[in-house]
Amino acid sequence: MMNVRSYNGLFIITPDKKDALGDVKGSIASVIGENSGKIVKETEAGEKKLSHPINKKSEGVYYEVSFTAPSESISKMLKQFRINTNILRTLISVEGN
Repeated sequence: MMNVRSYNGLFIITPDKKDALGDVKGSIASVIGENSGKIVKETEAGEKKLSHPINKKSEGVYYEVSFTAPSESISKMLKQFRINTNILRTLISVEGN
């Protein structure tokens, strides 16, 4: 039986993809959907300066997603987000408790 939980995902997207942000957000949504997840809410926090460079980038576009998904699928999602070169960092945390 699948244990479905609520999660918050924070993504820092490379600023080079600001013009194609819809495509990057679509790829994030498709990874969540492919892993039996469902997006509840999404928020774009805009471009911000990073405290330290990541992959030689000093700024990133912050994108936050609240979603539900089976707990078993989170590790698969993280692997898929890690190989996406448009995403500098990903943080997924359990909502509430």
